[in-house]
Amino acid sequence: MSEYPSGYMSQTSAARPCNFGRPINAGTLTPHLSQINPAKGTHRQFVECIYDFEKSLDDDHEVGARLFSLASEVTFYIQDVIYYDPHMISFSGSKENGEKVQLIQHVSQLSVCLVSMKKRGEEPVKIGFKLKRAAEEDG
Repeated sequence: MSEYPSGYMSQTSAARPCNFGRPINAGTLTPHLSQINPAKGTHRQFVECIYDFEKSLDDDHEVGARLFSLASEVTFYIQDVIYYDPHMISFSGSKENGEKVQLIQHVSQLSVCLVSMKKRGEEPVKIGFKLKRAAEEDG
């Protein structure tokens, strides 16, 4: 005795065969940018955060970053943020004493606190607009 109800085969055999010759709508199967290239997607989002944070600062401050680790805390002026396909993000800048800093991190480990830092020159360095424009040009 079959575990299927009577008439099961006759009901399913009436189904139309698939038409594999017709084109697939690419939009329905296109993965999100963060699935194709997590670093690029994370970079875009982070640049947007920097841009928005920087808009909230007065003319005496510029954007910086604070990194936390088990041993210490590092605060630095952000000068650039780039990504390496498909999973790495890099932050470069300098500490208040002029010492250069570069962090290269996997996107799954990213934990950065944006902070307001006193400007170093007469005019604050505004990197948010530069980074956002470069990200938009990158596509």
